[in-house]
Order: sequence, then C-alpha cells, then structure tokens
Amino acid sequence: MAQNGLARELPKQTPDATTPVHKTVVTPNPAIKTQRVPFSPFEKCLCVGFSLVVFSLAIMLVSTNINIGNSQSQLQTVQAKITKVQASNTSAGQQISELSSRSRLNKIAKQYGLSLNNGNIRNVYK
Repeated sequence: MAQNGLARELPKQTPDATTPVHKTVVTPNPAIKTQRVPFSPFEKCLCVGFSLVVFSLAIMLVSTNINIGNSQSQLQTVQAKITKVQASNTSAGQQISELSSRSRLNKIAKQYGLSLNNGNIRNVYK
C-alpha cells in the first residue's frame, strides 16, 4: 500500500531451488600444518620486565599497608597517653581550685589566729 506515492509494496521472494537451504561447513585441510610463531627475545624481556614491575608494585603495596597499620597503632598509643595526661591535668586543676577556695583559706586563717582585712587582699590572675 502506498501512501502519497512514497512507498510501494515489494513482491515477496520465495526460496528458489537454486539457493541452498543449508550452509556448507568448511573442513580444515589436514595437509596444512599450523605453527605458532615463537616469542622474540624482545617480547620475552618485555614479559619478564612487566612481571617484575607488577611483582614489585604488589610488594610495595603490602609493605605500605603494614606501615599504615603500624602508624595507626602508634597513633592510638599516643592518643591514649594524651587522654591520661588530660585527665591528670583536669584532676590537678580541680585540686588547685579546692585548695585555693575562699572558705578553706578563711578556715586556715582562723586556725592560726589571723584576721581578714579586705583592703590588703589582691587577686592575681595568670
């Protein structure tokens, strides 16, 4: 069916007796012997060199991973030491504030018979 004269219907082709239905299979000729091309010395050196490069990169990767693990372990020990020192500093700061409290100083002053004179008190801050 044609639309606006742009397309036309082609007649259907039927298989003729001249066209083979099955494809013929080509069998290799046993008289022809195939041989592999041997590797040249350059190709052998190239393969060996590439293998060495890959092997050395693998060893470097493993050693780098080991070094990273060791560094992380050292980092954890240093962080544990820092945490202990910070706790010790916090404890020492708390003891300082307890020992320098006004009520404790007044108690010690009374124990030794001292009196409090606000005119003579100076506050020193660092």
